[in-house]
Amino acid sequence: MTIKDIARLAGVSVGAVSTAFSKKSSNVHLSEKTREKIFRIAQEYHYIPSITARSMQSQKSYLLGFFYRSNNPFLQTNLLKGIKKVCYEHDYDIIVYPCDTLEEEAHNLQTPHVNQLDGIITTPIIEDGKTNELLYRSLLERGIPLIQLFADLWADLPFIGRDYRQIGSNAVNLLYKNGHSHIAMMAFANYTDRRTGLNNAMMVEGVQNAADSLGLELELLTIGNDASREEYIREADREAEKLIRMSRRPTALITASGLLAYGAYTCITRNGIKVPSEISLLACGDDIEQFSQIAPNLSYFPVQLEEIGMASARFCLEKGSGVSLKQYFTSSVCKGNTISAAGKLSKK
Repeated sequence: MTIKDIARLAGVSVGAVSTAFSKKSSNVHLSEKTREKIFRIAQEYHYIPSITARSMQSQKSYLLGFFYRSNNPFLQTNLLKGIKKVCYEHDYDIIVYPCDTLEEEAHNLQTPHVNQLDGIITTPIIEDGKTNELLYRSLLERGIPLIQLFADLWADLPFIGRDYRQIGSNAVNLLYKNGHSHIAMMAFANYTDRRTGLNNAMMVEGVQNAADSLGLELELLTIGNDASREEYIREADREAEKLIRMSRRPTALITASGLLAYGAYTCITRNGIKVPSEISLLACGDDIEQFSQIAPNLSYFPVQLEEIGMASARFCLEKGSGVSLKQYFTSSVCKGNTISAAGKLSKK
């Protein structure tokens, strides 16, 4: 069965059938009775709209490609929710390209059907200062819109991510308003390398600048940035041990992510220290499952994953309008129960 056959049996135009199966707005108005008739005939004859025929007619593939590192399912799943929403509204489909290494990403970028994509959304990989820049640029030169998420590796290419500097500053100001004058931050060690750790560098800068301007004491703890999620938690646990044994212990801890907050919280509570009455805890991201499932409700600045996913898909569908796009997201704090006023003195 073809769309013409369905139109003939339903006694309507081909355009009417196309409109019935499309989620996009159209100049063709269909009554519910006509729409139901088309669906009933299509179901009876097991008709499925052909994406191939639609592609040939419009010179589009109706496919977006999402290239991502598969080490954080929580983050990628929620990005996909946003991408899928926009794709559903425009009758698009998504091809996902998960990978764990630079080599696997290169393989994905060279698969034959990548050339047919109407847009590429990527959280690009960088390993030892190396990237697959040439492969990405070759696809861009073929007219395929490309957008980077979170890692702005190539400054001249479109990018959507978080305003890490502002988030770091907001975290310090929130603790200051709660009376904290001696705080600590747990960050990833690559903040010193603006090539591989630009996001961490900006967050640390935001924290340091805000602490300096408010006259606060700041302790900086670092975590290795090339490990498994489980190792991040263990390292955060070890660094938190150093924190709680300081001769003058800070009254609040900011972590670069929810993952580090979990590791720190485990150590703090194991040592009999109460959160938040003896030490407040604030995360600058929610990169793990809801913290309330494994510990008390964390105070954190959420990553607007669905919104970022939706913005990236819209960029591709608009054919990369505004090639110099640099869009930064920030968010208000989700107030949990891990922050309180600094009412107790730091103690050993």
